Amino acid sequence: MKKFLCLLLLALGFKAYAKDIKVFDFRFSDEKEIAFYLNESSSENYTFFFDEKKAEANVVFCDETEYNELKKIAFECKVLMNSVSNRTAYEEQNIYQKIISKLKTFAPNITEEYESLDDYGLTKINILYTKKILAVNPDIKRMTFNERSQFGKGLVVWSFTDELQTMIDKYYKHDHPSVKIDYSLIPTDQFPDKLDPVLASGNGTPDVFALEDAFVRKYVEQGDTFLLDLTDVYNEVKNKMIPYPFEVATYKGKVYAMSWQVCPGAFFYRRSLAKKYLGTDDPTTIQNYFKNWDAFLATARQLKKASGGKCVVLSTTGDLFKPFQSSRKSPWIQDGKLVVDPAMKDYMKMAKTLKDEGLEGRQGQWSEGWFAGFKGGLKDEYGNPIEVFGTFLPTWGLHYVIKPNAGDTAGDWGMIEGPTPYRWGGTWLAAYKNTKIPNLAKNFIKYIATDDGFLTRWAKDTGDLVSNNNVIDAIKDTYSEPFLNGQNPYTEFAKIANRVNGNLNQGTDQAIESFFGEVVGAYVNGEDSLEDAIHDFKYHVYYELGY
Repeated sequence: MKKFLCLLLLALGFKAYAKDIKVFDFRFSDEKEIAFYLNESSSENYTFFFDEKKAEANVVFCDETEYNELKKIAFECKVLMNSVSNRTAYEEQNIYQKIISKLKTFAPNITEEYESLDDYGLTKINILYTKKILAVNPDIKRMTFNERSQFGKGLVVWSFTDELQTMIDKYYKHDHPSVKIDYSLIPTDQFPDKLDPVLASGNGTPDVFALEDAFVRKYVEQGDTFLLDLTDVYNEVKNKMIPYPFEVATYKGKVYAMSWQVCPGAFFYRRSLAKKYLGTDDPTTIQNYFKNWDAFLATARQLKKASGGKCVVLSTTGDLFKPFQSSRKSPWIQDGKLVVDPAMKDYMKMAKTLKDEGLEGRQGQWSEGWFAGFKGGLKDEYGNPIEVFGTFLPTWGLHYVIKPNAGDTAGDWGMIEGPTPYRWGGTWLAAYKNTKIPNLAKNFIKYIATDDGFLTRWAKDTGDLVSNNNVIDAIKDTYSEPFLNGQNPYTEFAKIANRVNGNLNQGTDQAIESFFGEVVGAYVNGEDSLEDAIHDFKYHVYYELGY
């Protein structure tokens, strides 16, 4: 009996539970054994009844809140087993069917599976679910037998953002109370160093992990080696999702990560300055002043002239990088070679023109002066006030950069798309390729990244712009932002997000753009010509990265 039990546990994926199984072992003289098992210590609860003669097993899965009732039924089954002493009585009194009837009364939903057991032939397994466990875990039927046996052991999740912990604690656990989550929060700057070794070794790997925009492509491009293919999940939801997050997470035709949010960028401007120097603060009219880069430059010059040199269009040329980066037609690397898209040369020229003509505030992005510009507190080297007309920032920039630093300018802001749609930032979820619970990992990612009900609650509670167009369409008209004088940023951002190109990102972007930033500075400051700066850039990329 013990030998058979071990074989059975191994075959059905219960190896990890063997020491926790309490066995009620019944023998009828020399005939085949009948056994009834009750797991009494696992957080995922099930009973297991096996009749070896029939080569048929019945497994009942229940929610842990139902476990006391399950134990009561298990005891009744044990009494039935003890009521007979031989195989003949067992069969004549239909003990097996009586036990199955008790189990079905408790768990009426059944699926059938077949598992090949070495030396024992084909075994039919009836999987019985309670209505409650199906209500809170409707996808459990899709899991492999092994996954179901481990369902309550816990999904290991790593992240660098506490947003995900809030999603788990406040929403996911409420909707999936039987799923246990082992969550770890790791600082962003330490995250790749923590993740890389465990992925390489396969030891201590999380089932699901977050990936930041700066390094998501690094992992996506190693998808076949480390990441679980999520293409099947994507195909189920793609018609309702904003395309670009999936484009970012696609490599060689497979989707390896999914994101619940989109981070399109916009141009934010001071309404009072727009009225003062352009005659209106109406977003539709202001968009015409910034509809393309030629219009942007013309408006920057108009602001300077109308203000007598007091008003600059931006406080820093650094604000231009993300919009121009998204304006490219080609990624940095094509066919193994570096490509400098014309848009990046245009960026360099625009940055130098703004600086040379005094159309920007000569501040560094994220510097004290840059933040001061939001509240109208920027001054030149002589202490004279400088009016900063606007800035390029994404969704999170509105809530976490401009608002906290606006001071008395709150309510004096508006937003438009500007010269081009662009994006900046974001968080993706991926799963380890060799996770033992792939369907549970997929279902978790599907819920967080795509579920209509969850994302509706999340968007309403946080204001986050989600990646699900169904949700956006349902709630977009409910927003009014006092900081933007009543303008609806949700609607505007959603329009931009659906026009962003996510096919430009590559795993080498971060390294390449660090070299690019150095030569841009040299060119803008007059230390190099455009040709020399581009030459230096190509030289560094080739000798440092091999492209």
